[in-house]
Amino acid sequence: MGEYDAVWVFFISLAFVGFYIFIEARPKGSNLFRDISNTISRFFRKR
Repeated sequence: MGEYDAVWVFFISLAFVGFYIFIEARPKGSNLFRDISNTISRFFRKR
């Protein structure tokens, strides 16, 4: 199984890079990090 470690790392990194390119290629740009920060900031809002 150890001889296939490089192949697994390649496919996992390919999935992450593909996801990042898909997010960045949207017409209005990336909203991923803004969406994450908005979600986190909702929990720490003062009530």
